[in-house]
Amino acid sequence: MKFLRYLLPAVIAACGWSSQADAASSDAYGTSQQASERDFSALTEFVKTKRAMTIEEKGGNMNLSGDIRGEWYFMKSRTNGKSDLGYGTTDRWGNRKIKRYFAPRGLKNFLTTKKEKLAYRKVRNDLLAPFNTSEFGIEANVIFDYVADRGWGTIRLQMANAAGISRIDRSKNVKFQDSRQIMYGSGTTDKLALRKCFGGYNIWEQGTSRLDVEVGRRKLYDVFDSRIQFGSTFDGVLAKFSESFEGIADLYLKAAAFVVDDTVDHFGYIGELGLLNLGDSGVDLKYSLVDWDRNGKNRYKKKHPYGVRFTNSQITAAYNVSPDLVSTKTQIYGAYLKNHAAKKNHYTKNRRADDAFYVGARLGEAVRKGDWSFDFCYQWVQAQAVSERDITDAARENPRKISMYNRSSGGGANYKGWRLEGFYSMTDNWTLNAHFDRIREQNHRISRKHRSFEFYLATIFAF
Repeated sequence: MKFLRYLLPAVIAACGWSSQADAASSDAYGTSQQASERDFSALTEFVKTKRAMTIEEKGGNMNLSGDIRGEWYFMKSRTNGKSDLGYGTTDRWGNRKIKRYFAPRGLKNFLTTKKEKLAYRKVRNDLLAPFNTSEFGIEANVIFDYVADRGWGTIRLQMANAAGISRIDRSKNVKFQDSRQIMYGSGTTDKLALRKCFGGYNIWEQGTSRLDVEVGRRKLYDVFDSRIQFGSTFDGVLAKFSESFEGIADLYLKAAAFVVDDTVDHFGYIGELGLLNLGDSGVDLKYSLVDWDRNGKNRYKKKHPYGVRFTNSQITAAYNVSPDLVSTKTQIYGAYLKNHAAKKNHYTKNRRADDAFYVGARLGEAVRKGDWSFDFCYQWVQAQAVSERDITDAARENPRKISMYNRSSGGGANYKGWRLEGFYSMTDNWTLNAHFDRIREQNHRISRKHRSFEFYLATIFAF
């Protein structure tokens, strides 16, 4: 018995030591999900063999590039006569809560129980800072491009942070009165995004014909052409075919499938056909079709919600003016878009609002020191023409990201307006970029009256 009395603790200690060693050897995974994400042995060994090789040994070329930006936005926006930016915007919703819950009884009389104190802190923390009329930002992009044999890969890390001294977590303060006396800051240092990450492989190439496939992440507008849509993240698979017919046109065809919401198996599909320099005339023609629609239920068990009813066709035409006519590089372009899935509903006052178009011109090209370019674009977009989650370029000012299906003044579509953009190369590396937008509602019967403008100025150092 005495022997067992001393043996049992020793066995337990040994088991404990063994379990600690196993945990350490497995990188101390905290959950079964984390453990399941561990690479299998063959893949781990394969990756290890690549880490210690030089670029020459890998048989490819690595390119490093990037840019550093200092940015300033100045914005004004009014919806139905009330400002969307500046004092009295975000915090006016929170102030209503403060008055509703605390003012009648007073803070001292109200904060008597733990439950009431927690409720107070929650409401107080809803008092976010007003939306900026002026916004300053610091941004850096680092891009890695690798090309080897018949494959390639690109990674772009984007670090975009708000300027200012460090922000304060207001929830750490005990009293609302104390919070009002503190010097706050708007600066952030932790905003890092995986802007691009994709790899490609050349399946087939013969003469001027080529077939490629790419898998990974980027923006839809990095691949497909539009000034009013394709602002969403593209996580998916892309196939590209190109062929050149001398004297006729350069043809390309792109087809892709991408993830919208994998919790409910919602996927999107898109294709684009292009004929470039048609008959050596300088005319480009493109047609794209994107399908966001899904008849099934979303994550809130709503079947076929209005927000996914988009099957958009877009026809784009551009004329590249001959250098014999204009010495400066010049392009005139335009596009027409229609949402085939749109239906009349009470949000649009029982009418279809499914059309959009834009026209514009681009003059000049900035490549080296002293170069410049200007771009002017007028846009006209109805409420159902483009998905709220996919709209891009000028768009309707909507700082709270409120959907038109939650509030009539929300959404990003239902606007008309123009954008003027300029670009100037001060040196081969330093550039100035500026744009000015002027936007108003397209139809005030569907949503409230809206007016907004935005001025943007950035200095960019590219390397």
